[in-house]
Order: sequence, then structure tokens, then C-alpha cells
Amino acid sequence: MSGRRGASRTVPAAASNAMKAVPAMPSLAANAADAPEEAPQTHAPGWQEGYDHGFEAGKAALGQRWPGTSIIIPTYNKRDYLVRCLDSIRRHTPEPYEIIVVDNASADGTAAMLETYSLLLGPGKLRFRVMDRNLGFAGAVNRGLMMARGDRLLLLNNDTLVTERWLDNLTACLERSPFAGIVGPVTNFISGSQLVKVPYRSIKGMDVWARGRNKPDSRRWKETARLTGFCMLMRRSLWEAIGYFDEGYQVGNYEDDDFCLRARLLSLRLYIAGDCFIHHFGSVTVREEARMTAITESNRLFYKAKWEDPAGVLRAPSAKDPELAKPAGEASFYPGGVAAEGADGTVWWLERGVRWKIEGGWELPSVRLGRPVLSRYRPAAATIASSIAASRWRSEKSAPSLPLDGESSTGDFPPPYAAWLNGSLAYVEEGRRRTVLNPAAAERWGLHLKPLMPEADAAAALLPAGLPVIAPPLLYQRL
Repeated sequence: MSGRRGASRTVPAAASNAMKAVPAMPSLAANAADAPEEAPQTHAPGWQEGYDHGFEAGKAALGQRWPGTSIIIPTYNKRDYLVRCLDSIRRHTPEPYEIIVVDNASADGTAAMLETYSLLLGPGKLRFRVMDRNLGFAGAVNRGLMMARGDRLLLLNNDTLVTERWLDNLTACLERSPFAGIVGPVTNFISGSQLVKVPYRSIKGMDVWARGRNKPDSRRWKETARLTGFCMLMRRSLWEAIGYFDEGYQVGNYEDDDFCLRARLLSLRLYIAGDCFIHHFGSVTVREEARMTAITESNRLFYKAKWEDPAGVLRAPSAKDPELAKPAGEASFYPGGVAAEGADGTVWWLERGVRWKIEGGWELPSVRLGRPVLSRYRPAAATIASSIAASRWRSEKSAPSLPLDGESSTGDFPPPYAAWLNGSLAYVEEGRRRTVLNPAAAERWGLHLKPLMPEADAAAALLPAGLPVIAPPLLYQRL
């Protein structure tokens, strides 16, 4: 469902042969007898009490982490492929895991199948959410990330089959590789350096071949500049530092490139675990979309407008400056002196790593931020009046100070301001001049609407450089 996975591409011969034999979908009818029967009427009070107790226990556990892997599978139709994927996970994953399926409003009985399959796996193994419309890959993954509880998060396409030792080998690469941020496997059908030639011509042959190939071997781990989103493993801490996928990418393609680049901005590395092979049928969801050629081009232009020169962005944090060499999170690349809206509709004023709740109506620009990134700003004990926030947004010299730890304690520092330097927009805050990466970054934050201060341009040019200002991800959901 993600990236350039075969649409408008030539399928490698080995991959084409491997895809010819697709086994029949396993019947779930045999498992129907395993489903619990309706409770006898005489036991109704006890049944209800047990349900109520379990419901309250579930509420109390919501958001609590556990030392396992959350496997997030976005899906849209292709019920048969999803069943095969779930079956392969059940057969080949002895490690602690939970499966989270986000169904993008499928019309092929996927929701009913998930109801039955959750009974087959047992309590807590499979949770799912059926959306009322197709949110695309990024939107579905974001909903799954919000539901996940594991210390590690794994994104997996619905058209994959995992193999023996798959998760163990991926986890070993993630935990043992220096500065690893995201790890992916090799496969038979993909664009880029994760593609390997395969000899098998049937799924049965694939299982036998993969069993021998997946022998743990760290010599087959290698760093890469790009991973595709059909299977990606990361620590939960990375997601908490970066936030959600950018939902500005339609349906699927380029949102994984975007996410990987954001991980690399934090000086983290991407690795291919060459000792982990999983089978990929190859973009079975998106390749049937008649609009995919146009969508891919639209997403490519969206990516280009957001990043323009990815290599240049990665060179921006200078190792010579310890304050810039290892950004604490994506918020390090966000500007201060701006407003942001949270999932509950609260509007916050962001400045110097602190967030103040804005009291009163807010009519100036604001951007929606997801909870993981917004929570990295320290909450101030005091609120701030919208008039004060507006004064600081306009970079007025007479802007009132900000309350820090209480109403009597204030932060007496000048508000950030925009400047025009050498034909480019810059942003000055905390004694540094920061390059606004491109018009997309300026527009998403509303920086292009801030009043310029020509008299301050010369002084700004003498300041030391700070981290560039990048565009935050577009979020259409409240996450």
C-alpha cells in the first residue's frame, strides 16, 4: 500500500514466477466451533459483571506500554491476502506481539473476517478499527500508531507473508546496529536496494527457501539511504520524537520516504536486515487504482515541494556545533512564536520549548500537531491571553512577557521575528538565525504572513546559524 511498489514498474522475473501460485484462502469455518457460545440466560448477571470488569480493566490499561511489538497492518479490500498475512504471522512469530489492523472501509467482508479471526487468535492478540472512508496508507498507519501499545512498532503491508525468524532478525538488527532508527527486510518485489532474486515458484517453495535464508547473520546488515514502507520496524521512542506520517500524501507513495528522511534528520540511520526475507505479492491494493499514475506524480511533487533538496537538509545540523548535532526530536526543527492546535481542539502558544494554553479566540495562523510531538513541549502552569499571543506572533517590540512557572514569574525575552536574508526567508529566535527551508515550510507555519522587519535584517545576518525550519506533517485526523 505504500511507496513505489510495482505500479508502472516491470516485475522482476523471479518475483513474477513466485507470484503465480497463490494458495487458496484458509477457511475460517473450521474455527467457528471455537467461538464462545452465547451465555445461558441464567448466567447473564455473572456474564455482565465479567464484561464490565474487563471493560474497566481495558480502559485503565489504555496507553500503557508493554515489552512487545505492535504489528500495524493498513488494509483496503483484498481480504484473502490479509488472511494469508495474518496466518503467516501466527505461524512464524513466537515473540510477544499484538496485531492492529486498520481497515480503510473495505467492501469485501474484511470487517466480518476480522471479527472471526480475533476469536481464533485469542484475547489481546488482534485489535482492529474499521474506518468509515479510505484514509490512504498514511492515514491508516497513523490510526494504528495511535492504538499501538508495544515498545516496538512495525508497519506491514497486507500483501506480505512473513517467514521463520523474521521478527527476531529484524529486532536484532534494530537493537544492535549503531544509531539504528528504522530497519526493513529484503523481499522479492520492491523498488530499491531491498530487492533480492528468489528461486522459488510457489508459496510452499518460498517457505522452504526462506527457512534456510533467514539464518541470523549480522554480516548481511547494511545501512541504506531509503527504506520502503511495506515492512518497517522502529522503536516507539522514534515515533514519539518524530510524530505521525504526513497525511498530505494521497492513497500511497512517498509517505515512507518522507518518514525516513525525518528519522535521518535526528541523526538516526536506516538499515536493511539482509538475514530477514519476507514475501511481497506486490502492491495488490494500489496497483488496481486507475488513478495511481496521477496520484504518484502528485505525491512526488508534494514531496519535492516539502523537501526540495533532501541531501542539503541532512547536511544542515553541523557536527561542529554540539547544540545542533543531535536534535532531541522533530520539534527541534519547528519554529517558536507560533500557535498549534491539539487533538482536543485546544490552541497552544509554542515558544522556547514551552506550550501555553491560549485563552480566548484565536484567528491568526495555527497548525495542527499530533500528540506525540506536542507533548514534547513542556506545559506551562499559566495560560496566556490571546491578545498577548497575537502581539508576540506579530513580533511587536512592545509584546508582553510570557508567564513561565506562575503568574508572578515571567519570561522576559523578545519574540521571534522573520527576516529577509540573501533572497530567502529566515527566522530569528533565541539568538540564532534559522533558514526557513522553502515556501511549503513558511506556509504551513504561517511565517510568510508575519510582518518583516527590514531594519533587523543586517543584525540577523551576523547571528550564528540554527537548525532549519521544516514543514510539519499535514494531519487531517485528530491524533
